[in-house]
Amino acid sequence: MIKKTKNYFERMCYYFMLLCISLNSPAMYAAEGEIAAGRVVAVRGEVVAINSAGVSRDLGRRNPVFAGDTIVTEAAAFAQIRMTDSAIISLKESTRFEIVDYSFSDGQDTSNDVINMRLIQGGFRTITGAIGNQNRDAYNVETEFSSIGIRGTDHEAVIDGILYVGVYDGATVIQNSGGELSLGLRADFDFGLARNDLSPPEGLLLQPSQLGEIPVLDLAEIEQAEDEGDAENDDGANDDAADEERAETAEDDDTADEDAAEPADANDAEEA
Repeated sequence: MIKKTKNYFERMCYYFMLLCISLNSPAMYAAEGEIAAGRVVAVRGEVVAINSAGVSRDLGRRNPVFAGDTIVTEAAAFAQIRMTDSAIISLKESTRFEIVDYSFSDGQDTSNDVINMRLIQGGFRTITGAIGNQNRDAYNVETEFSSIGIRGTDHEAVIDGILYVGVYDGATVIQNSGGELSLGLRADFDFGLARNDLSPPEGLLLQPSQLGEIPVLDLAEIEQAEDEGDAENDDGANDDAADEERAETAEDDDTADEDAAEPADANDAEEA
């Protein structure tokens, strides 16, 4: 009888654990019918997403992100996100980065495609996806110092007292109330800064020390890692299922042995 109670308790603990996992699923934090704007392809350290309702969730590899999410990386953390238009966004440590608005049709009608983001603190590096390549006006990054537009690019922005921007491919324009500055292709500078929203952006001949430290994983490396992860998950799922089946079979055998033993024990007691 004690063994039966133990087996029942263990099963209840197992089902409770599954319930907790399902309740903590990222899908629970998305509005019904909401489509993911992208997903995490690489993560290190503590990274969370805070939705528009102020509810936070931990982010791990393969977890989705949605429009309205603010992604927060803690000290010594890093995250890389692949948007559905194939844009890549890498976030350095101690960063707060909001996906303000995002829509991607992945079809012929791109009139409603948009990607608006806000860098609140820290820094990011991004490689433009289909939205920015097809319609440069549909891409925008806001900061307290200026807005950043693109012309099809690989660029980086870091806030360290002031805003630093660098372009590694393509072109970027920094614009605020004081004026605008083009960087990159056919421009005089590849690097620039904005001291505040009222002062015009300034070009830099040399790369500032604040830039150049945010890695961007190669897409081929990401896809290879995802394929390897799929294989590992499939193997793990099969192993878990087999272990569970063996455990249940053992429990059933133990229960059958107990049921067979109980009448014999009762008969022995009567004879005594």
